[in-house]
This record gives sequence, C-alpha cells and structure tokens, in this order.
Amino acid sequence: MAYTPETLRKIAESQDLFVWEMPEHEHHERTPNWYLVVSLLTLACVIYGIWAANYLFALIILISAVILMLAGNEAPNHVLVQIGPNGIVMDGNFVPFDKIHNFSIIYHPPFTKVLYLERKYSFKPRLKVFLEGEDPIAIRQHLLKYLPENLVLRDEHFSDIVGRLFRI
Repeated sequence: MAYTPETLRKIAESQDLFVWEMPEHEHHERTPNWYLVVSLLTLACVIYGIWAANYLFALIILISAVILMLAGNEAPNHVLVQIGPNGIVMDGNFVPFDKIHNFSIIYHPPFTKVLYLERKYSFKPRLKVFLEGEDPIAIRQHLLKYLPENLVLRDEHFSDIVGRLFRI
C-alpha cells in the first residue's frame, strides 16, 4: 500500500510510545598505535600487490585504508528513534511492523544494549538500534505484540564484534 508523504509523516509522528536519541553508529577511540598498525598492514599489502603485479589489489587496499582512517574519525550524528503501535521510525524513516521479520534484544550492560530488527526482504540490511538508557523489557513486551522474537540470537552479530575488536 502506497502512502502519501503527508500520511507517512503523520504515522511517523504518532509512534511515540518509546522515543530516544542514539548515535547513528558506534564510535571507537583510536590510539596512535592503531594508526601505526593499520599503516604497516596497508603498506605490506600494497607492497605485496605490486610484487605480485596485482595493481588493482594494491589500489583497492590503499583506497580502503584511506577511507577507513578518514571516515572513522568523524563523530556520529544522533538520530531520533521512535517506537509505537504501527512501527519504528529512525531518523524520520518509517518502517512498519509488516516489513520486519523478527527482532532480538541483546542486553549485556554496560557493553551491549542493542535491538536488532531483521527485515523481511533480505536485500535490505538489518536495523541495529542502540537502546541507550531505554528499558529493554518494556520495549520487548511492546514488540512481542507485533513481531516474533528471534530467540536463537543470544549475542551480537559477528560483524559487530569484529568491528568493535578492530575499531572499524
């Protein structure tokens, strides 16, 4: 069903049972040693790429390292999260419950307080919502009215663990 922009705005505004701000991504402090290790790994891979006459590999590694170093320094913007009876709104983007396959809450304070929302359509990425200071039990009870819970997922996704470990 296609909604007009005005209708979507009204629906998004009505999602007000749980409202909070969260960073749009995790920000990791990087020490000078981190930059040294990444620079040395990049240099080693570029040298190997040139030695193996695989110039495209060397170029991709070099570009990736520059992007990783520059983009990772930016502080994350804060986005508004709203959960209500019709769905979830993240930074003004409304996702109705019928577009979400299931949810998981991973709550291991103080390190992990995350709500994962798996979309029904696999070509769209899962939503990762930082719970910040919100009550995970109240959010879980609300979401159970509309969505099944993924009880198999008991810890963070591997990609999130690796990202935190390597500070990327």
